[in-house]
Amino acid sequence: MTAALLLGSSLISGAASGIGRATARAFARHGSPMIALLDKNETLLKTTVSNLRQEFPTTEFLPVSYDAGSESSTVKAIEKATSAFGQLRHAVNNAGYPGPLGPSTEISTGEFQQLLDVNLTGIWTAQREQIRHMLQQKPVSHEFSQDLGTIVNVSSMWGLAGTRSPPMAAYGASKYGIISITKSDANEYAKRGIRINAVCPGFIETPIMKLGGPGIDSIKEYGLNRTPMQRFGDPMEVANTIVFLSSPMATYISGTEVRVDG
Repeated sequence: MTAALLLGSSLISGAASGIGRATARAFARHGSPMIALLDKNETLLKTTVSNLRQEFPTTEFLPVSYDAGSESSTVKAIEKATSAFGQLRHAVNNAGYPGPLGPSTEISTGEFQQLLDVNLTGIWTAQREQIRHMLQQKPVSHEFSQDLGTIVNVSSMWGLAGTRSPPMAAYGASKYGIISITKSDANEYAKRGIRINAVCPGFIETPIMKLGGPGIDSIKEYGLNRTPMQRFGDPMEVANTIVFLSSPMATYISGTEVRVDG
């Protein structure tokens, strides 16, 4: 039997599919009793929550529809989750999208801004609100420390190096930014008992990778060629890393980015 690692309520954005859905499963498997799942796709979100409730009947799942690119929607979604659960011990900011694929000369300012609104400003807004709620909570004691909560942001390997195939300058910029806000707020709030980290997935077998097509097929070919393990990662492999960073197993880890890239 797997020992419970996550004893408090959790919030996961972009949770209807891919890494977000896998993280919800992993959090339920590792003991989080209440999990809010945030996503823009209401239909897929309902299906995901229904499946999770069947798999984990003792876990409370709260579906919350929201728009990650809207400040007011993000604030309301986090408020809904914290009001329902009375606390927020673990947050995972995973919402995002790849945006336009192409060189900068072919991307409009509007397209660039729209991607930043979701991938970067959206995560910054969510993290701000999560910190505000966590600062009002009573700390939980662990073997080596006390903490108010944990936050894990999902960046990308492209947040550590410029993109190459296909050219994705806008996407890369947003993922670089996620690492920066992770480190900055981690430094600021570590003394208050909030740990903030980021994961940087490599080529993961998410739904978008299964669609196929000229752009996706070239990414997959490039991905296999550059990955030493010669395979794509499973979303659960990223989710398991997020569980570790959120758990008492990682009480002295904050402000870092962890590659999950094979």
